[in-house]
Amino acid sequence: MGDNGRLSAPCRPMSSTPSSTPMTRRWLRQALAWLVGVGLLAWLLSHVPLDTVRDALRAPSALVWAGTLLGLLLSYLMRAARLQVVMGLSERLNDHSPAGAPPRRALGLRLDALRVILMHNAAVNLLPMRAGELSFPWLASTQLRMPLAQAVASLLWMRLQDLAVLLALGLLLWPGLPMVWRAAGLALLVLGWFAGLKLLALLQASDNTATASTSKWRQLLQRLHEALTDPHHHRPAAWGFTWANWAIKLTAGALLLSSITQSTLGAGWAGALGGELAAIVPIQGPAGFGTYEAGVWAGFALSTPAGALAQGHAVAAALALHLCFLLCAVAAGALAWATPSWSSPRLPD
Repeated sequence: MGDNGRLSAPCRPMSSTPSSTPMTRRWLRQALAWLVGVGLLAWLLSHVPLDTVRDALRAPSALVWAGTLLGLLLSYLMRAARLQVVMGLSERLNDHSPAGAPPRRALGLRLDALRVILMHNAAVNLLPMRAGELSFPWLASTQLRMPLAQAVASLLWMRLQDLAVLLALGLLLWPGLPMVWRAAGLALLVLGWFAGLKLLALLQASDNTATASTSKWRQLLQRLHEALTDPHHHRPAAWGFTWANWAIKLTAGALLLSSITQSTLGAGWAGALGGELAAIVPIQGPAGFGTYEAGVWAGFALSTPAGALAQGHAVAAALALHLCFLLCAVAAGALAWATPSWSSPRLPD
């Protein structure tokens, strides 16, 4: 029986298994993401009447909504400016532009870089399991004419920057955190960053003989090494735009959350930070619903006294903020998609 099984192995099962197994795993991961996201959202909504959600959307004044939307728009511009620095776009023209035809710009920003950021942001917000991240290498290669390997390395670097800056902002500005904890946390963050750089360099310098089982791991190490050694990535402007992006976006979210919950701006800021940190988790439901709201609620719970009034309105406020960010991302992405002229060079007069 065993011999027959081995003899028949080269037939159809062997040819179908390699292609079907990855697809099955991918569908299982997506199903898990949807279950987690929808389950979290259902659990949170079971504790929040729908009337409370409607009231949350009506609570902010027109001035608060305008401030939130303006902050979100500014954060888009900061992200486009960072992309322009990280990928070295300021030093190069469009590869397919006529001689002497510079790329289109507004306020010093390349519009093709802004277009990539807006479409990528919409994909990240809409697709589960952070699958929208996969759109960036394709957009950068087709719209900015960048090599695929460089696009992947740049994306990895920007996500490392985002995580480092979010953690640093949390340590610096979390309400009520003792100064000793802030200093210790920042020291650990800096030491961990440089230790990671050193470890990666050691791994890169080790034996480079890769087997089939380690090839993907080696590729990831290579991408990280490229991201951490590219001189464009370490420019002060790249870090400056990253700090500006998150400071503006978190402040915009805090403004809306504090207005809905009638809490301090510090508590709203902690809730906004909690939502953004939750969005980093690989397991994400449809459009991030569930995990984002849970992160905002956790931020409020950790920054306000137990039983505080703000905690009772946290989930409704999180839904209002999430809907605002999602609709803006989709609208901006649709506008970018509908204006391919942004990626066309500006012809000389």
